[in-house]
Amino acid sequence: MSHNSHSQFEVPLNEKVKSLPGFFGIHLEKQAPYDVLKTESGIEVRCYRPQTQARVTASGEYKDAQKEAFNVLAEYIFGENKKNEKIQMTTPVLLKEISKTKEWTMTFILPPHFSISSAPKPNDKRISLHELPVHLVASISYPGINTPEKIAEYTEVLKKWLKKRPWYIPLGDLQSAQFDGPLTIPFFRKNEIHIEVKHLH
Repeated sequence: MSHNSHSQFEVPLNEKVKSLPGFFGIHLEKQAPYDVLKTESGIEVRCYRPQTQARVTASGEYKDAQKEAFNVLAEYIFGENKKNEKIQMTTPVLLKEISKTKEWTMTFILPPHFSISSAPKPNDKRISLHELPVHLVASISYPGINTPEKIAEYTEVLKKWLKKRPWYIPLGDLQSAQFDGPLTIPFFRKNEIHIEVKHLH
């Protein structure tokens, strides 16, 4: 199958029917498993279990890069892989900007039973598979349509919260996390900002 930056991935009809509850923000997809360690001022510190992730990087403006990256990863989980295996969707979908270069890395979290060795290998070489061990994440949630402005706004709130709690050391880049598709009514959409942290004991 040929790939280009303007490829339009068409979701199968049966998957569109399944996604109808998502119109009202009802999540049928499984979430990446975690335990909540702390809740304060609308912010959670979570312990996520090991994950196998599929990642792709796309360049361009936020909306265009997001769409391209999503299409590439959606093809992979709908069977465009070495095993022609369909993979269950798991939320959230993670997105982070790379050093303000107008490049964005999107991550799909694979179901927990997959490891790096058992996950189907992608046909598209733009996709890379990664394993993440148990890790802590500080997160803040907010509703509505996700935009770069909203991401920046809530990123700042989370950064300020962490700055006042120096026993949480931020690791890596902040990521936006989305739980809903574009058909979900904006009022029902759930978004989060995630940052991996280390807890000083």
